[in-house]
Amino acid sequence: MFIGISGYFHDSSVALINENGDLIDFKKEEWFSRVKGDKSFPRLSLLDIIEQYNLSDRNISNVIFYEKPLKAWLTILKYSIKNNSLKNEVTRNYFKNIWKSSIVFSYDLSKYLKIDKKKIFYCDHHLSHTLTGFYYKNNTPAASIVVDGFGDESCTTIHHIISHKEILNLWSSKFPNSVGLFYSAITDFLGFAINEGEYKVMGLAAYGDPIYYEKLLDTIKFDGKNLNLNVDYYDFVRSIKRSYSKKLAELFGIDERSSNSRLEINSKNFKIYANIAASAQKVVEQNLTDIFKFAHKITGERRFIFSGGVAMNSVAINKLVKNDFIDEIIIPPSPGDSGAAIGAAYYGFLKKKNNLNEIKNRLTNLKILKPGKINVNNNSEEIFDIKLKKICTSENYLDATADILSENKIIATCFENIETGPRALGHRSLLCNAHSVDAVKYLNENIKNRSSFRPVAPVVLNEDAVKYFNLSDKIYDCYYYMGAVADVIKKDNIQAVVHKDGTARVQICNENQLLGKILKKLKTKNIDVLANTSFNISSDPMVYTKEDAFLAIQRMDIQYILTENGLYER
Repeated sequence: MFIGISGYFHDSSVALINENGDLIDFKKEEWFSRVKGDKSFPRLSLLDIIEQYNLSDRNISNVIFYEKPLKAWLTILKYSIKNNSLKNEVTRNYFKNIWKSSIVFSYDLSKYLKIDKKKIFYCDHHLSHTLTGFYYKNNTPAASIVVDGFGDESCTTIHHIISHKEILNLWSSKFPNSVGLFYSAITDFLGFAINEGEYKVMGLAAYGDPIYYEKLLDTIKFDGKNLNLNVDYYDFVRSIKRSYSKKLAELFGIDERSSNSRLEINSKNFKIYANIAASAQKVVEQNLTDIFKFAHKITGERRFIFSGGVAMNSVAINKLVKNDFIDEIIIPPSPGDSGAAIGAAYYGFLKKKNNLNEIKNRLTNLKILKPGKINVNNNSEEIFDIKLKKICTSENYLDATADILSENKIIATCFENIETGPRALGHRSLLCNAHSVDAVKYLNENIKNRSSFRPVAPVVLNEDAVKYFNLSDKIYDCYYYMGAVADVIKKDNIQAVVHKDGTARVQICNENQLLGKILKKLKTKNIDVLANTSFNISSDPMVYTKEDAFLAIQRMDIQYILTENGLYER
């Protein structure tokens, strides 16, 4: 067994790959701790996997951490000492928190798992990201592009994957020249939480015009060989309190938005903030296009693996695939730091095994999107049976579910295991009829308590998708897990799930999946598309156990919930 671990920055997680190279389990720490984006050592996740698979030094080949801790710690520290001072708050903060950083990984691991230290490996951060994508689709050769905030000493890298034994790091952009940190600074300026609110900026951008694009592009630009960020505009290099400087506010001619105020379409200065978001989004798209062109130039490849946190920018993906030099982009279901635990575990597997697993495309195996299981000791439905009314059993829940959805009512799901990636794909979802504007509006604004500019996602059967959406063959697999938006070609009766810019973050499914089975029933009721959003209270992680789900439906005033054992009503 190979255990991959990510932690200490954000979205800590544990992945487990067996001796055949199969991902058999994956756990995010936030699912257990109920702390959104939990960045601590993933103690609870690790203990759960150890218990379920009876793991010990005897049957563990390697434990692999997803970065090289000393390099990661020293990179920013050396930059801060050189460019700030020993008294600067960033410098002092790095010294102060050294024992809370990944440098103590080996010590933290020893508290919960007794293992020979020779079995502990450290994988370069961006190689972990690359291997996460490579795990899901291991056709070679390919160019891998990793774009995130920061990892080890790099913010962006280009790897050339010749084979599973020959992966060359051809180019990297060093700290602080980072597309990810740039977008996080804009997120911070717009009053959203860093490492959590970037997708809100992406949604907000659809309502704006990129009037600040040229000025903003001057602050971070790829010149054909290097990515250059003007640190005069960004305080993350010198401050632990905010990511942007006063100079950025002067560029926009407006003060930063208060993080304590709710942003709505009719809010004061909404259009200005939307223009800032649109400008930042266009800057990201331009820099990504330039980096991809450069990767094509130095590798000669037309197939790309794209990972890192910025690969979750589903709007940018839709723009990238329109470039003629790109034949395919492979995006892992969880391209950010939590998913990098999968790449770390795969690193251990590849180092030990001489022959690559013959499975070339795991993205078409939809079971791989939800590996493992929830510990049965922590997932009893007893509280449902006591407190809720069971409408039907697992034998006939599909008809009842379809009937309720056709009445424009909302159903929550807590069905079998949770999905690996950050997006709910039906097993931890809130669902309603996407053809009903009122139902979607109620789901989004009343149940989820979300700002009206943030749309929910449409879900459609594979066979019906082409009627509504212009899907690209270059990224077709990623539509199964909402990896990219698509242009909407039939907006008439699904306007409620269409973005302001005429796109939608579509999810396609087949008849073997839960949502596919439900949609097949709904076709007889003239419903082709469902609206899908994650089953969680605002600012909380997605529900994980049945207990989480029960508490959530009480707090969110949800009437119906579907599990693998049947359909319940409050």
